[in-house]
Amino acid sequence: MGISATFVGLLLCGVFLTTVFGGNNYLWGEIGPNDYHLAKDTVSKAFFLGLVQHKKYVFKQSNNLDALTITAIRITDKKKDNGATAVLVAGGPGSKGATIEFTSQRGYGIKDLVEIWGR
Repeated sequence: MGISATFVGLLLCGVFLTTVFGGNNYLWGEIGPNDYHLAKDTVSKAFFLGLVQHKKYVFKQSNNLDALTITAIRITDKKKDNGATAVLVAGGPGSKGATIEFTSQRGYGIKDLVEIWGR
């Protein structure tokens, strides 16, 4: 019983540390070997002292008839500390487009790399 409790304690500690120090990186969907890299964009907005910054990223494909279906979206936070959060508000994997809203921490800016794959 003691070994089991110790294991659970270590597991919970690992989950906590991953959450605290893991950064604000996101992956929606799954990147497959046959997927095409549809977009790679940097989303950034400068900080302003005491304010929370917001930025909306919209991905649209120009030709709706030949548009590929999104299979994965990966967001990499370029800030080591105090990075922005991202929320997928429309579209995403399984659709033809996506809308993502970024929100910074108070007094910090936004600097994220958005990559989109599809087939």
